[in-house]
This record gives sequence, C-alpha cells and structure tokens, in this order.
Amino acid sequence: MFHASGTGHRLIPVIRGGCRRAGAAMTPEDERHDLFHSPAPTDAFCGRTRELAALQRDFADVCTGTPRLVLLEGPGGIGKTALVRRFLDSVHGTCVLHASGEENESALPCGVLAQLVGQSPLPVPETLAGLVRVPQSLHANLPPLAAGFGLLDLLSEVQGKGPVVLVVDDAHWADPESLNALTFALRRLRHDRVLAIVALRDPQVPELPEGLRRLLTDARTRRLALDGLTPRELSALSTRLGVARLPHSASLRLHDHTHGNPLHARALLDQVPSAVLLDVTTPLPAPRSYAMLVLANLAGCGPSTQRLVQAVSVLGLSCRLGSAARLARVAQPLPALERAVRAGLLRETPAGVAPEVAFPHPLVHAAVYQDIGPAQRAALHTRAAELVDDEYTRLRHRVLAATGPDEQLAEALAACARREAATGQWAVAGTHLRHASRAATSPRERDRLAVEAVEALLLDGRVQDAAELAGGLPDGSDPALRGYVRGYVARVQGRTEEACTLLADAWEQCDRERDPSLAARAAEQLSYAAVMRGRAAVAAQWAERAQRLSTAQGPSRMLRFNHLIALGLSGRAKDGIALAADLPEPMVVPLKSIDLLLARGQLRLWSDDLHGARRDLLGAVANCRTTTVPLRLLSASALAQSMHRLGEWDEALIHAESAASVADDTDQSWLKPVTHGVAAQILSARGAWERAAEHLRTALDVPGGTETPVAFAYAVCARGCLAEARGEPREVVEALRPLLGFAEQDGVNEPGVVDWQPLLADALVQLGELGEADAVLAPFEERARARGRHTSLAAAARVRGNLAAAQRHTQRAQAAFARAQDHAAQVPLPFGRARVELDHGAFLRRIGRRSLAIAQLQAAYTTLTELGAQPYRARCVRELTACGRAAPDLPADERDRDIADDGLDGALTPQELAVARLAAQGLTNRQIATTLALSVKTIEYHLGHTYAKLGISSRIGLVRRLAPHSTSPSAG
Repeated sequence: MFHASGTGHRLIPVIRGGCRRAGAAMTPEDERHDLFHSPAPTDAFCGRTRELAALQRDFADVCTGTPRLVLLEGPGGIGKTALVRRFLDSVHGTCVLHASGEENESALPCGVLAQLVGQSPLPVPETLAGLVRVPQSLHANLPPLAAGFGLLDLLSEVQGKGPVVLVVDDAHWADPESLNALTFALRRLRHDRVLAIVALRDPQVPELPEGLRRLLTDARTRRLALDGLTPRELSALSTRLGVARLPHSASLRLHDHTHGNPLHARALLDQVPSAVLLDVTTPLPAPRSYAMLVLANLAGCGPSTQRLVQAVSVLGLSCRLGSAARLARVAQPLPALERAVRAGLLRETPAGVAPEVAFPHPLVHAAVYQDIGPAQRAALHTRAAELVDDEYTRLRHRVLAATGPDEQLAEALAACARREAATGQWAVAGTHLRHASRAATSPRERDRLAVEAVEALLLDGRVQDAAELAGGLPDGSDPALRGYVRGYVARVQGRTEEACTLLADAWEQCDRERDPSLAARAAEQLSYAAVMRGRAAVAAQWAERAQRLSTAQGPSRMLRFNHLIALGLSGRAKDGIALAADLPEPMVVPLKSIDLLLARGQLRLWSDDLHGARRDLLGAVANCRTTTVPLRLLSASALAQSMHRLGEWDEALIHAESAASVADDTDQSWLKPVTHGVAAQILSARGAWERAAEHLRTALDVPGGTETPVAFAYAVCARGCLAEARGEPREVVEALRPLLGFAEQDGVNEPGVVDWQPLLADALVQLGELGEADAVLAPFEERARARGRHTSLAAAARVRGNLAAAQRHTQRAQAAFARAQDHAAQVPLPFGRARVELDHGAFLRRIGRRSLAIAQLQAAYTTLTELGAQPYRARCVRELTACGRAAPDLPADERDRDIADDGLDGALTPQELAVARLAAQGLTNRQIATTLALSVKTIEYHLGHTYAKLGISSRIGLVRRLAPHSTSPSAG
C-alpha cells in the first residue's frame, strides 16, 4: 500500500499488519495476502498498457476542465495499487490526494477523509479542520453534509494550483462516513480539474453505500477491471525481477498456478529457485505467507476433514467426493466436506450423480499438498494408484510414490509414452518418457529414454525443457546419442552451424548396422539443417539416406516433408508433387499423411498453383492440430503466404500472426524469421508500419541469422518490403545486398520461394545503379524461365520495364511491361498484377500516353483499394493526379477499417486479434479453433481477454468493432 507525500506524486510505502484468525473462511482474493507483499520498483511493472493509456486519456481531459471518475476493480493482489502507482509516476507537478481503507479501521468515522485532508497543500476548510486537530475518536462529531461540503471545498481550492488526482484505494474497507462524503463531492464535480480513482475488489460488495455504487457503475464512469497477467507478461516480469527468463511452458504453468495474479507470481519468483521455476515437472508451491494462512485454516478443522482435504490434494485439483473419501478412509465424508467448505479449503462443484469437490484456487491445493510429509504422501499415492481406473492417472501416482529406480515402472511409462506419441500426444509422451528415464535402472536405457523425451518435448514446442534435459546427459553416455540430441536442440534453437557439427559427428560415430534408427534420425536432422542452410540438393540426399535406413517414418513425422521441400528448393518441385499425388481430398487426409499434404501445398505455392496450394494448406491447417508444433507452424505460415498471393489479405494476416505468436510461445527460433517475416510483409503492404516493424524486429533478432540463409532471406526480404512500401530504396538495398553472398545456396535463389531479386533490382534502378540492377535481375529471370514461374517472371518483367525506361529504351520498356502483364494474367495474383499496372501506367504517363496510363492506373487503384494496400494506392493517386484525373473517393468501409485499425493496433495481441476477427465473422469457438489449429480452451481464453480489453461483453461488440475487416475475404 502507498500514500502520497505533500503536493507531489512520489509515494511512500506503508506496511500494513494484521493476520487472519485461524478457521476463518479464506479465499485467494482476500487482501490479507499483502502479508508477504513488499512494494516493487517501478521497473518491474509489466503489462496494463491499455489501462495506463485510459488513465492518461482521462487525465488529459481533466487538464482541460472535464472531471473524470475511474473505477479500478479486481481481486486482491491483482495490481490495482501498482497500476495507480505507475500512473502517478507519469503525472508530474500534480497534486495527489491518496487514501486507503483498512479492514481493522473501517469502523473509525471519517478515517479515510482524514487521510485526504491531512495531505492538502493548502489551508483546510474550517468544516474539516477538526479532522486534523482533534483525536480520531472524535471524528464522529462531524455532520455528514458538512464532511461532503468540506471535501468539495478542499478540491475546489487545491485545483486552483493545477489538476488534482484523488485516489481512494481499498474503498471496500473505507468507513461509511468517508464514503458518503466522497459520494457527495463526486456528484457535484462539473467543470473541475479532478481525476478521481476509486479502487476496490467489486462494486457489489455490501460495504459500499448504495449512492457510491450507483455512481461507480454509471455509464459515464470508466470501469477498468484488472485481470491476471498473461504468460508472456509473467515471463517479462521474471526478467525484470532478475530471475532467469521463463520459457513459455514455465510461464504458462506459473499463470495456471497463480491465475496471473501479480502478487502471487512475484512472491513465487522471489521465493522459488530458478531450477524449480524452469522444471515444469516439479510442482510449484504456494507463497509462504499464503501457505501459512491455508494451513492455519486446515489446522482448525477436525482430523477427518484434514484427511479428506489431503486426499483431494493427492488426487489433484478436483476429484469425486467418493474417491477422496475412500483414499482418506473417511466413512462419513459429508460433514468433513461441510467443514472444509466453510473454512474456504474446498468447494463443491455443481451437484450431479457423483458429487465432486475441488480446491478454490491452485495455491490452496499447493499449500495443502506440499505440507504432507514424504512418507505419508508416498503412501497416499500408492493407495491412489490402486483406486484409479485409467492407466495415465495410475502411472502418475506410481511416479509420485516412487522412491528410486524401478525397472517395471520405467517400462510401463515408456510403453504408454510411445502409444501416446503414435497419436500425436507429444506433451503426454514427453512427460512419461522423462519420468521413465529417471526410473530406469540401466544407464544406457536411461539415456535412450531421455533422448526420446527430448524428441517428444521438441515436437511439443517445449524447447527450453528439451535443452535442459539434453544438456544433462552425462559425459559417459553414448557419444553418438549425445551428439545427435544436442545437435537436434541446437538446430531448433537456430544454431545451425553448431548443429551441423554435432550431427555430423553423431552420424560418423553411430553404428549404422547395429543402430539404424539412430543413424536415420541423425540423417533426418542433417537434412533439415541443410535446407535451412540453403543447400537443398544436399538436404534431399540426407533425407533419402534417412529413408533407406529406417523402415518406419522418422520420429518427427517430418522426414518426407523435408524431402519434398528439398526437391522443390533445388528446382524439382514437379518431382516432389508427384510423390504426393495419391493423397485423398485435403480435408480428409489422415494424420499420418499430413506431412505429405503440407509439402505438396508448399510446392504448389512455389509453382504458381495457388488455388491448389490453398486447398492443400487449408486441409493441413485443419487436420494438424494434434500433430507436431513445427508442422502446425509451417502449415499456418504457408497458408498465409498462399492467401497473401491470392489477395485474401485479412485471412492471410490471421494465419501469419497466429503462426508468429505460436513460434514465440514455443521458442521455435529456427522458424521465427519465416513466420514473423511473412506477417511483416503483409502489414507493410498495408502501411501498418508499427506492427510490421514489431514483427520485423523479432524476425531479425534471431541468433546466427546468416547461418540459416533461407530463414535469413525471409527476414531481410521482409525488411526490404517494409522499406519499399515506405519509399526508401536505399534501405531496400542495404537490407537485401547481403543475399548476393549466397549465390551457391539454391534454396535462397529458387524462384517462387523468396523472390528478393526483383525487389533489390527495382531499388537499384531508383538509385540509378542500372548496371548492378541488370546483374541482379538476369540470373533470376533465367531460372524463372527454366521453371516456368509466372509469378516470378511477372515481377522480373515489371522491374525490367522500369530498368529499360530508366535507360530511355522506350520500346524495350513497353515490351517488358506487356510481358509482365501476360505473366500476371496466368496466375490469380491481384497485388502482383496491380503492381504491374501501376508501374506501367506511370511509364505511359511519362511518355505522354495519358489515356492509356489512366486506364492502367484506374485498374491498379481498384485492386489496391480492395486489398487495403495503402502505400501503393497513395502512389496510384499521385500518378492519376499527374494525369489530370482525380482518384475515386475512398469507400466508407475503407475509412471505417482505417479507424478500426487505429483503435485496435496495440490493444490486442496478434493471436487475440486473429481470434477476434474470426469471431466477428460469425465462426463458433470450435470453428475458430480448427481454423487456427488451437484448442477450444485457448480460443475461450483469448476471447475473454479481448472482451475485457475492448470493454465489451459479447460477440455483438466484436462485430461492431471489427465488422469492416470481415466484409469479404479479400477486404482490406
């Protein structure tokens, strides 16, 4: 808790004491958790950007003479006080009157009002002078109306020296007299420079006077309901507090454990060792002071209630009452349950045939479970394993009851894990394999199971967990096995050169006759690394070796995919497509063939079969929800690229930003340049500079960028696209020139993949570097003609026309533009065609053929407007104006979209925005989950946060905010 000092806004910490009595009902929302809270430095503040912006807007209104009232609500520890503190740090030279309610002082008349009066920088009105001159016990003598008038007079006087921020924190514990005076004063503010912030848990608490409740819930009052921090914000918080940065899996676990409550999260980050925070297999405890409250309540219950609550904690966060009673050996569970519920330790779920009980919060569960002694806990888990029916739960209890290596347990866990892996359940498989490794009795078997666990964890996107497990392999383990698994981790982390060295050593050291499986897996990883290095022909060779060595499909279900991609990157796309020709319809392709479907879709994209690519990739995205994280990311990113080329930019952006978000959450460094690069290109073409630049920063901020030339090409090409859209040719050249050093890498230079050469050549033409432009363009044109790539040839011919025009070869330029239009007509390529029309029209205008120029420019304008390609549309307008022809008016829906983008840009995360747009189109949560390859629970989570951020309560509100985005698939 913080109080203002004097007339400034600097806050002084005040420690609040008190303790809950044993046996009283306890909930995690209770403000008594402040027992273990100490004020944090402001540089540890995370999130709340929307709320801070709202407070700043209200303060700006106040400075112009318009009073504002803000209700800040949320459970204890959610960060209300921290938010106010951060806001006050930003309003310099402002008078701050700050008071806070106190539970054990709520009966003290005018106690909160006295705090406010005591901070006045001016003489106190006579009606309130008694509050600072007489003992607090006499405050009751102040008449109610006099208190209200006195506070109003005080605010009137103080605002004469500048705006006033009036803060009442913990208002639910303020005394009624002060709250009534506050209500009286707030109702009468008309043209005052006063920002009043009232912070409390819930405006419906009975302690609040009805008049103040009506005022706080009035439509004119801004309501800021604070929710928990997101996993990403918790990861940022850990860094700012000097704790090791939490990977997504660890921050997600911390979020689930604390519901994102900053107070609880901070306490755990401060108290729990980094090793425990990072190891997601180790249960998190409850904060110490919180656990003391829980255990005090538990100690006040009888033995049967204690046994029942402990039994529930062993069975999980919730369970059937009968199961807990049998485990606890409580013959009459209902009286024991009643006592636990009254103490706030358990809650009943909705009544049904089989009554269930649950903990009200994960922290209550953690406090109870961690307090059970090791021997008793092992005994309870052993009994629980005998009581449960399903194999997964039985194995979990056996693991928790184990006291050392157990060969039978290791075998059972490994068998279960392999069955789960066969169905794509990599998260479960990875957990079981890690436990199996710990239970194994043979060092060799322990290492092999650990390697299998690393593979499963990587395929589930848990890179940090996998890296720690791989790094923990002992020096005495099989060097081929150790080199393979560490090389695999290095490749996923983007350290490609190191990965190649480790994997090549593993390949040389493994016995390919005795252990063909390990050799096949090493060859498979070498194939992936070769693709990323731009050596597609070498990658195809490694993939073929891996296939010969293993009769079964590679462990990642990606070997065949990589083989086909390698063929495509080396100019053999037709051969790759032929290998996947026998697949059924994309939407019904079985899970085992998703890799082939994805590869075929990618090759069709590169080969100009855009509609075929779209069908394949839609099927891959819809059906790969239970497959590996890399396949999910690659499917979404490739679908975004196909939709971008087809002109379906809204949906393309949804899939691009979804893939980028998942790549971040799962630490897929090797794919971040691709996913973020694709998103940046789409946003650049629309002129969304800030969002494009944010994606671009992530795409370029990957260790060892030049070690992976193909991914590097995506990133720098995105940088070039942003610079081109902004009209900065010198920046384009600076971004793309490094790619000239990769002439040997076929993957970087294959037409249709990352066509950076026309982009670079066009910028060189604008800078007058005509010879270099021709040198860049000529080999690209030759390759594109050899492959028959109309998309690439259209772009190359357009730039060739610009080059010829700069050389004053009018006939050559006209012929080049005609070729560009012919090639663009062969492919459904709206943006590419519009670019040709724009440049051709500009050329025709310069040579005096205005009527022909206007026809080209008007066609370009129509397409660019439909796409929402604002920078290019602006160029088109300039050219039309130069022709003496005014551009058509901007459509109303386009203006609305621009306004909507301004309102949402930065308010929602990329994944929240993707989910919101699909929901606004009328898709159900399940349909959205299928489209984005996410779980329904994740969709519900994102929608909940979106509603809170936008201040809406239903899909109707989303439609109003986002409808302009959803008018058609190709709408801007």
